[in-house]
Amino acid sequence: MGEDTLMTSHRQSEDRFARRMLAIYVGGVCIFLIIPILLPMVISFSSSARIEFPPPGFSLQWYEAAINNEHFRRGLWNSLVIAAVCAVLSTIAGTAAAIALNHYRFLGRSSAQLVLMMPLALPAVVKGLGVMFVLPSYGLAPGVVATILAHCVLGIPYVAYLVLATLSNYDLTLEQASRNLGASAYRTFRLITFPLIKPGVVAGGVFAFLMSFDNVSLSLFTAAGNTLPLSLMQHIQHNADPTVAAVSTFLIISAMVIMVLFGQVIRQRQLSGLKSASAEA
Repeated sequence: MGEDTLMTSHRQSEDRFARRMLAIYVGGVCIFLIIPILLPMVISFSSSARIEFPPPGFSLQWYEAAINNEHFRRGLWNSLVIAAVCAVLSTIAGTAAAIALNHYRFLGRSSAQLVLMMPLALPAVVKGLGVMFVLPSYGLAPGVVATILAHCVLGIPYVAYLVLATLSNYDLTLEQASRNLGASAYRTFRLITFPLIKPGVVAGGVFAFLMSFDNVSLSLFTAAGNTLPLSLMQHIQHNADPTVAAVSTFLIISAMVIMVLFGQVIRQRQLSGLKSASAEA
């Protein structure tokens, strides 16, 4: 009995030590990830004309300077337009590609999936240079259209990956039953396929929008300096003031709000599905 009690006590001590070490590790990782986000937010309220931490005082002057900066406003508008169009195009193309890869078996299917996901693994500089060299072949010059197409190179794989994940448990017999009952392909997609894969499609569109909105690597080669991230880079090269921190804070908060709202929508849909299933049962 004494040995069993001693072994139990020793095991409990080891478990407590392991939990503490795990908590310390998780806390350290969280701090490491949060500090780069919190520092610009703190510096954006600085009263100093230089980027310094800790700030000597509190001021909102840099937010006012960012709002009054015409270059930032034009870059924000261009980034919103580019990101919105990229999200729409990427969602359509990525969803179609995911459905084709999931529903059909054809020669070269594995190679097609590899090529579709390859842009996510390639270095950013390689993608940017490749797009820049290809643009003249299609009669395109650096600008909004070229940037939209370049961002779709990354947006489409994101959407396809998330939709494929949604399709992992998809029952193809539902579509077959719909077609056997006389529904057209479009009606089957609208009433059967899309409602079931909608979470993945929406998630892919959101990620494509956020990826495009703050993209630097591809925009650097295709955007001619007219997006918000590139405007920030140009500004900080010549002005070492907290205006960039103010804009960064706005972008961080906007991204967080979008993700929180998206998470709530998905959670509400899941709860509604569980309630419907319980009611049917």
